[in-house]
Amino acid sequence: MDVDTRAVPARERYDYWVASVSDRFVPLRTTVPSREALQGRIRGAQVAEVGVRRIAGTEQRFQRRGRDISRSGERDVLSVVFLHRGATTVEQDGRTATLLPGDFLLYDSARPFDFCSHGPFEYSIAMLPKDLLAFASDDYRDLTVRPRAGGRGLEALVWRLVTSLTSAGTAPMSARRAAGLEEALVALVAGLAPLGTPPSPRDVLVDVARAHVLQHLTDPRLSPATVAATCGISVSYLHRLFEPEPSTVAAFIREERLLLAHERLVDPRHRGESIAATGRACGFDDAAHFSRLVRHRFGVAPTELRRGGASA
Repeated sequence: MDVDTRAVPARERYDYWVASVSDRFVPLRTTVPSREALQGRIRGAQVAEVGVRRIAGTEQRFQRRGRDISRSGERDVLSVVFLHRGATTVEQDGRTATLLPGDFLLYDSARPFDFCSHGPFEYSIAMLPKDLLAFASDDYRDLTVRPRAGGRGLEALVWRLVTSLTSAGTAPMSARRAAGLEEALVALVAGLAPLGTPPSPRDVLVDVARAHVLQHLTDPRLSPATVAATCGISVSYLHRLFEPEPSTVAAFIREERLLLAHERLVDPRHRGESIAATGRACGFDDAAHFSRLVRHRFGVAPTELRRGGASA
């Protein structure tokens, strides 16, 4: 997934970069003021069907034209772009806006667009297939190139989630975890669209909390306190948000970690790993406590699970 122009010889750099941008995003035309000065990097991950990317580079222009769309054959995506560095002018659907650091907007791959960076730039981008969204086809034209600041409310929460996913990429995850994170991403980005009934503040915060947990299961520091800090709320308020849910936030963290541990214990690729190492990889620092939790949840010891003696 990672792309870095420094990894290829200078004479190949431009062609490598142009092909990589179209491959990691959608087919488009990339132009630069100086091929010799070109620098660029892309990193990111796939969260089920949602792509998350961080792209940075020297001054560039990205244009998606009608012929790029007609020949591409890929799924249409609605993307949200967050600007971290520089200034960029974006055009689509008859509207033009200049983004500054901290701003974001939506754009649509189904119609031509034009991004022109004014000097070095850095973006985080989440790309959502439009068939995951419940919008009418005409709605998308009303959503694009309407810049907003990402400093507060739902905007700040979505900014934080997407940029955290693109800061260091996302480690490989099971289809189940990826689907849960995708569901939260789709709900949150859809909530940015000024269409229909907006999501309730509670639903937004629960989606952010769940997404944060699924993203950080392997971090032993993950706790209700760190989840609350990500949501910008107190721990007591976080607990109140989860009262209507099937489990408390602490129980949700524990259950997701145990399901992750089960996946790892039955995976032949990790057969040579010690039980303590498996526990640490799933966020459990205490090997004995980890073994007790596994036995209680799955009815057998971790060593028996590793031998294929049980299933969730």
